[in-house]
Amino acid sequence: MRRLVLAALLLAAPGAGLAQESLTALMCQAKPTQSCALDMAADAIRTAAPLTTENLPYGSMVEAASRAGRLDLALEFAAQLKKTDTIALADLIAAFARADRLADLQATLSRLETSETEYAFVIGPVLIELGREDKLAALLKAIQPQYPFQLSYWQVLGNLRAGRVAEAVKHLGDVPETEREELAGLAAEALYFGGETERAKPMLPYLTSSDPSAVRRKAYIATKTKDKAAADAVLVSLAQVPPDDYPYVAPEVIYALAATGQWQKAIDLAQTLPASDRAYAFINVAERARQPEVFAVIEKAMRDDPINFNRDRMARGLVRALTLSGYLPVAQTFIDSATNDYDKETLVTFAAAALAETGKPSEALQFTRAVADPRRKAWALWEVASKMP
Repeated sequence: MRRLVLAALLLAAPGAGLAQESLTALMCQAKPTQSCALDMAADAIRTAAPLTTENLPYGSMVEAASRAGRLDLALEFAAQLKKTDTIALADLIAAFARADRLADLQATLSRLETSETEYAFVIGPVLIELGREDKLAALLKAIQPQYPFQLSYWQVLGNLRAGRVAEAVKHLGDVPETEREELAGLAAEALYFGGETERAKPMLPYLTSSDPSAVRRKAYIATKTKDKAAADAVLVSLAQVPPDDYPYVAPEVIYALAATGQWQKAIDLAQTLPASDRAYAFINVAERARQPEVFAVIEKAMRDDPINFNRDRMARGLVRALTLSGYLPVAQTFIDSATNDYDKETLVTFAAAALAETGKPSEALQFTRAVADPRRKAWALWEVASKMP
């Protein structure tokens, strides 16, 4: 069957098909992996670079390649990083520390006038995760941490990443109770943003207050793990959040409710947000709930409040939400109605990324073929690659 798909792709290619799209790319479309999709994105960046180096996804490629263990690509594109690309640098350093290859980054770190010690917060947990505690003393001495529980934080986070929950909880118990929730929350947030939210669940029992940060972190976990009990608990906690913090915390609670199947509660809560924020919240409910009833609510809002629920303003979010929900033909109507190439190719990118996220990488890569602009092609392929497991 795979051979038939590849043959079909080759036959479907235009006359100069292989000149326009490599055999490797066509093979990746037939049998995609994240690694080959990253190669396609890298090739697209290299193609676009002679035209302009502005607005190319160098930092994003470093992040994605580092997390995928593609150290070759990560190191290649690290040459384009700036000192302000701190997230990409953190992912890069974590990947090379995990491979015990930090020496390979010395040229990059020197160019950026930074060093390993500035990223000790990344390296420390990796050393714990891999059982290299013998190197911790030197690292701590080099940074002279201001936070008295720096080592405990590394021990909690590193052990959670390694799946050693009992060990993580033991180290959490070693810090004073007044510090425990904040440390647990920091570890949970690091896991969430690192795409490892499931490993953060053991921290939920320690996030007990109505502090805005704790509520937001509980909501992160509930959303990603689709934990209904956690979502219900965070809704209760929201009532105690100070009014000034409410607009920043409430959206995360809304997403947690939507992700756990409670879309009507999510919509009702979204109605309490300022009008300018409501459209974005509704779109995010649709993305997470993936229920046709939510789109009916959005359609009514577009009729009743055309200023805040403007179709053009909402197009990107709707294309993504519709595609995630299995309504690609409907999303295609928004793509087809775009009035210029930039908007159309941007909407194609949103749809392609959503297809990859729903486990349809072949369709996603095929979809990116509609993007002609070299820079936008590079971004589209990176979006697909980064959403693949």
